[in-house]
Amino acid sequence: MKILTSAQMRNIDRRATDRFGIPSLLLMENAAIACVDAIFEHYPSADRASIFCGTGANGGDGLAIARHLHNRGVGVTIIIAGHREKFTGDSETNLRICERLNLPIYEVTDDESLVDAIAHGTDCDVVVDAIFGTGLNRAPQGLYENVIRTVGELAVPIVSVDVPSGLDASSATPFEPCIQAAVTVTFAAPKICHVFEPAATFCGEVIVADISIPGGAVDDEDVTLSLTTPADVVPYIAPRLAATHKGTYGHVAIIGGSPGRTGAAVLAARGAIRGGAGLVTVVTDPESAAIVSARSVESMTYMRDDVLAFIRNKSAVLIGPGLPDDEESYARVRKLVAAIELPLVIDASGLNAFAGTPNELNPNARPRVITPHPGELARILSTDAASINADRIGAATSAARASNCVVVLKGHHTLIADPTGEAAVNPTGNPGMASGGMGDVLGGVIAALLARGIDTFDAARAGVYLHGFAGDLVKEELGDTGLAALDVAEKLPIAMKRLQST
Repeated sequence: MKILTSAQMRNIDRRATDRFGIPSLLLMENAAIACVDAIFEHYPSADRASIFCGTGANGGDGLAIARHLHNRGVGVTIIIAGHREKFTGDSETNLRICERLNLPIYEVTDDESLVDAIAHGTDCDVVVDAIFGTGLNRAPQGLYENVIRTVGELAVPIVSVDVPSGLDASSATPFEPCIQAAVTVTFAAPKICHVFEPAATFCGEVIVADISIPGGAVDDEDVTLSLTTPADVVPYIAPRLAATHKGTYGHVAIIGGSPGRTGAAVLAARGAIRGGAGLVTVVTDPESAAIVSARSVESMTYMRDDVLAFIRNKSAVLIGPGLPDDEESYARVRKLVAAIELPLVIDASGLNAFAGTPNELNPNARPRVITPHPGELARILSTDAASINADRIGAATSAARASNCVVVLKGHHTLIADPTGEAAVNPTGNPGMASGGMGDVLGGVIAALLARGIDTFDAARAGVYLHGFAGDLVKEELGDTGLAALDVAEKLPIAMKRLQST
């Protein structure tokens, strides 16, 4: 599902009308009906509604909502922030219909009229916020600031049209003041503010409504940012056919583990096994091999000599979990990475070997995924974690171009980016997964998908979604404190089964 900016949405609206011939008034009508349906779904006992409208297109949506609510027997009060004479086009058409229906309309043009309007509008069960839409690009001021603050003080649930008033649709940073919506109904696709915090916290539940904008109108915008959905994942976790065997699902080699760090290799192996790999071998030192064998009985081990010869006939490789963080190990990692031609996942200490040298990660354009957290990516790009987190989308896409790899930037709303500029936002996962070893499991899952021949971007996107979804299932059972990475690994088959049924 695409994630749009306000400019992209304007272009899509224009294309729907100019190219596909869909009247803008019809789009406004469909938007209003979608909002009314959401109101009745969430607040079926609501008898009265106050609709706060700006004088632009968003206000026109609000006026159309008012008349549909009226037609369904809900008492409505319309409060316009500004002079009604400012309405034009489709919005004016809906205003005239509301006037002919004799719906109560109050104009707010100063503080005195705001007090009067609120006196009429407080007797309601739900508020519709249709003051500003996706066009807002600065903090509300003057009259609008006062209206938004006043609406926010009403002790009733608020349904926002397209975006809560006070949000810039193209930004994760809210303006002040901003409406705190219980429900937001947006159209065609989510916007930046609906997905990324802190703006997303003001949106409440986000409903993406189909208002008959053709898919071609969206596709022609060439949007590169998307939100991963089950439909993006299910094709890669389909139930297995009867006439298959362990070789069908690939052999993952995991180069990892060292004395004191064997847990990372064990968890990566569990992630690969539970992620569906047919065979898994951990390549490690003799001391660590004994521990890995005891903790992951379905996987195999191989001692670290002539590693390249051993992995030559494998399907995919994961390098890094539990390796030592010292120059000797880093040099060995760099040598191996330069020589490996198989699909490769680089994580943890494997990434630390490339601090300040992203161009050395994949100079020959081989199928590769790197899975850094912000600190690791900062070291690769010679910056700091604060800078990475200040612009996660930009950091992930820049790193993908610099490294020529698919980048999985871990964290809340993990980002997956490829060197072409395409990026996906992952919606699954929870704060309970902020514990050691989660990234090792994820690396194993992605490697398992690569071992089956799945493209690097698709394998990374599906692996991240599946990993987070398994974590969400664990949270349902245990809560969000004390979740362990092994719990998530063992829940992966159930997560796949649940997704297969969607």
